Amino acid sequence: GPDIVPTLTTPRDASADDLTRIKGLGPRLAALLGEMGVTTFAQIAAWDEADIARIDGQLGRFAGRITRDQWVSQARLLADRDESAFSAQFGRNG
Repeated sequence: GPDIVPTLTTPRDASADDLTRIKGLGPRLAALLGEMGVTTFAQIAAWDEADIARIDGQLGRFAGRITRDQWVSQARLLADRDESAFSAQFGRNG
């Protein structure tokens, strides 16, 4: 029933974004990032090479996804709430 809470979810605060909107970033990765304190598109949008390397090193079998799936570019558009540009660039390719 509804009383069963999945163990992967963390309490979302009101300012948290749905990181799974980023292509290539699923619930497991969103949970991992949440444990690192990453909960918003704006945070990911601000990552530089050093941040990417540091966080990529903590993703285990998901390593490489940040650059391969262009999380930072996606996060910038999502943080700007630029839905039309997001779907134009990332929405049609699966």
